[in-house]
Amino acid sequence: MIKRILIPTLIYAVLTVVITLTLSQHQSFVTILVVLNSIYAVLILLTVLQHLKLAKQNISTDNGHLLAQYRIDVSGNFFETPTLYKISQRPFLLGLEKRLVNNQDLYYDERFFYAVDKPGTVLRYPLVDITELSRTSIQINNSRIWQVKIAIGSEIIEYRFTHNFSIWNKNFLNFYNRLKQIKPQAIQSEWSLWRL
Repeated sequence: MIKRILIPTLIYAVLTVVITLTLSQHQSFVTILVVLNSIYAVLILLTVLQHLKLAKQNISTDNGHLLAQYRIDVSGNFFETPTLYKISQRPFLLGLEKRLVNNQDLYYDERFFYAVDKPGTVLRYPLVDITELSRTSIQINNSRIWQVKIAIGSEIIEYRFTHNFSIWNKNFLNFYNRLKQIKPQAIQSEWSLWRL
């Protein structure tokens, strides 16, 4: 959503500066600026409404971000529970975020941790295999990057992500508490609203 707002804002700023600098003081450019402001306001309003509509559909259809579109097993045996909860979000840092966080969306249910990439490949790990959940020192857009380390045999798999915790979405906090309940030694960073 930030990209959809950032681009029209930059175009709006450039057009406003160009109109202001090119038209002389004798000409009335107030009408042009009012029309430009109206178009900009409508574009931003439509973008926000579209984002809210999609968010409302996700919440109403899946009650906590059910991963129905990634169901890869036709028999329905891959996901043992009907509800998966999304705990990650994609930050925006002009493309640099790809170097800091993993490309997968992260989900969990009562027993498993899921990593889903864009083509729909799903990797499932038991929650008891998680060896570490910790907050890193890196921050993007006032959101800390967290990491989950999972032990598979002698191999350690690491996922870095920014959580999606908000006033309305407590999925990451619920994941934190569930992992603390199942495997308290895996929690390496204490939860705090002041240091998300």
